[in-house]
Amino acid sequence: MPEDNENTEQRVVKKSSKLKFIIIGLIVILLLVVILFVVYMLVLAPKPAADQTAQQNPVAQAPAPAPAPAVQAPSPAMVGGMDMGVSNAEMGQIYPIPTLNVNLADPTGITYLAITLALEFDPKNADLYAEVESKMPRINDMIITVLSSKAYEEISTSQGKINLKNEFLRRINSMLAKGRLYNVYITGFTVQR
Repeated sequence: MPEDNENTEQRVVKKSSKLKFIIIGLIVILLLVVILFVVYMLVLAPKPAADQTAQQNPVAQAPAPAPAPAVQAPSPAMVGGMDMGVSNAEMGQIYPIPTLNVNLADPTGITYLAITLALEFDPKNADLYAEVESKMPRINDMIITVLSSKAYEEISTSQGKINLKNEFLRRINSMLAKGRLYNVYITGFTVQR
């Protein structure tokens, strides 16, 4: 009878060991399922159309150089531009400037800037759009000249970018006869040192 008691105890111990392994296995499988679900929802799940358009490069979405529909733009005061009397509710037309690659003022000559800009102006002023388009070579020349005179330290901070936008806005407006820009937006800014 003592042998039966020992066998029974061994069976109970074996069954409880098997039960522990089964429970641990189920918990691990459940955790893996939860992790896979979270990864799918955060990374792999298709995003709504509104999110996809917001994440794309605004310059790539911008219209070809021709009168385009108005685009809602942030307030000039919010982005550091000069407020030309435009409220948050008003919409400005956007003229994208393709990416410009410029050597910054650096004694070693190895600091490069790739910058993409967008110009905002009154959507009702078709003459201004045509004027900006016709003066784009002069505008690009001015932008390259200004940027190549700037050191990285001058334009790398938020205040430096605001100052740069204000300078572009002032200089471009001085070139225009048929209206004024509301704002200049920096839509891309990459420095390589």
